[in-house]
Amino acid sequence: MKLLLVGLGSIGQKHLSILNAMEGVELAALRTSKGLLANTTPITTFYTLEEALAFHPDGVIISNPTALHVETALPFLKAGCKVLIEKPIDDQVEKAEKLEPYQHLIRVAYCMRFHPIMQFLHVKFQEELPFKVGFKRSFYLPKWHPYADYTKEYTAQKKLGGGVIRTLSHELDLAIHWFGAPTDVIGVTDKVSFLSIDTDDYAFFSLKTQQHTRVNFELDFFSPININLGEAFTQKGMYSWTLNEVRFMPYDSSDYETIVQFDNSVQVMYEQQMIDFCSFVKGEHGLNCTFDESVLILKTIQHIDA
Repeated sequence: MKLLLVGLGSIGQKHLSILNAMEGVELAALRTSKGLLANTTPITTFYTLEEALAFHPDGVIISNPTALHVETALPFLKAGCKVLIEKPIDDQVEKAEKLEPYQHLIRVAYCMRFHPIMQFLHVKFQEELPFKVGFKRSFYLPKWHPYADYTKEYTAQKKLGGGVIRTLSHELDLAIHWFGAPTDVIGVTDKVSFLSIDTDDYAFFSLKTQQHTRVNFELDFFSPININLGEAFTQKGMYSWTLNEVRFMPYDSSDYETIVQFDNSVQVMYEQQMIDFCSFVKGEHGLNCTFDESVLILKTIQHIDA
């Protein structure tokens, strides 16, 4: 199987390290310029689209800035390649819809679907439907990639599709994946902090889903520590979780019980996502987000961010 990586930033390098250890995968990369990584990466590197197409990849992983996703994907889709696009599918619905004729070739990389904690919760919530769910996600943007100037990264720039609501849209994907499409959405995005960015650094929104679950979200770029928390209320009690464990407290108690724990869960998440994409390239359906799901996520984002 031939796979081509487009974009070798932090997430592209994660994919590279995992795929490079997999048997039966021949890797190459398409890059925009000759950087240091080209001298340290043991895979073929191309610097023009023509060279990359001549490689005849079976699958392409696109992890360049959000606003470039559609224009990058189109030549490969027209050539019949299966494509995995990093989330979100693009920065604007109007651009994303250009990919509709090729939707059978597309998956979008919402990696949290593969996290062991989230997979456990997905099964649990099918058995025990919550009536209210909350997600809180926060980190300090200058610490996100400490090796880089955060003001020059795509996340800080509106023209590149940055901003907190697009960058941290994993939880929105989980809500739709778990509970169905939104039937009602309200919320705001804002630039509230001192960060030197020209896009939103704060988002607060709420939606009702097809299964009548109320889901609330609070996202921002300014917590000194990385926060990734969730809670859900069912008829039996309250579930709360981090990326490492799930706890439960019944209504007739004031004590938590840890019901599941996972070690090395983030590495497992990325490994399972790449295995899933390889299966998709071979003809299976795959768990990564579909084109229709990804457009629905982007429409919800644009509604809030209008």
